[in-house]
Amino acid sequence: MDYNQLKIRILGLFELTKEFDSLKIRQLLATDTALKLTDKAVEMALLRYWRQGLLSRSRRAGRFQYALTERGLARKEWLLKN
Repeated sequence: MDYNQLKIRILGLFELTKEFDSLKIRQLLATDTALKLTDKAVEMALLRYWRQGLLSRSRRAGRFQYALTERGLARKEWLLKN
């Protein structure tokens, strides 16, 4: 998998108004049979993107809810252009 390929896939799931928990993100990525990702790999990617400011997160019902930030939207658009 290319360096930014996972980032493009995860950021591509979001719109500014959408919010997903980590389980839903793993389920959405699992529908792509070309991606062979462990749950831990997805969780670590989400943590990295949150630390980079690409995603915001809040805890609800024992799970983290992730949403795209303005910075994440800008990065997603840049990655899709290049």
